[in-house]
Amino acid sequence: QEYIRILRSRLEGTLPKNELDDILSDYTEHFSIGKANGRTDEELWRSLGSPDDVAREIRVMHLVKKAENVRSCRNIFHAVIATLGLGLFNLVFVLVPFILLVLMLLFVFIIGVIFTIFGPIAFVSSVLQLAGRSAIAIWLSPVAGLFIATGMTSLGMLLVIGDYYLARFFYHVGIKYLKWNISTITGTEYAA
Repeated sequence: QEYIRILRSRLEGTLPKNELDDILSDYTEHFSIGKANGRTDEELWRSLGSPDDVAREIRVMHLVKKAENVRSCRNIFHAVIATLGLGLFNLVFVLVPFILLVLMLLFVFIIGVIFTIFGPIAFVSSVLQLAGRSAIAIWLSPVAGLFIATGMTSLGMLLVIGDYYLARFFYHVGIKYLKWNISTITGTEYAA
């Protein structure tokens, strides 16, 4: 059958072989039952949608499921990019939030690293000032500099650690959002 052949060609290399075989078996069975009920190939094609659209939806669902099961930047990136292929609507409602979220997490991480690196430098500078050595005066009072530097280092470390947990939280929320988005675009319930 042409539909199954096209569907296979669009999904090969994307899905594991056993998963691909299960999906193709389901669609073959759908065609067999439809023909037994007297429906034509054209009616069955129209009821299922084009094999390209079906393959795109299956690919997106597979990539989102993969990103959910195996957490990595690469997997979530692939899931987001695949979701963009479902429609122009997703450029605004998937890509823009994804980019803003990544930029925000990157910004918090960079600020945390800067504080974590600058804090010990300021601490050493304050200690040298207290010891009477010539050092760059970062603050007017070297004693205050010790406390400020300790606070900066602590804040920087907290920002980096907090950014890690924030990224994990947003990863989980992002997967749920992608599932909701797929359900909204395709009009079908997403199978977890």
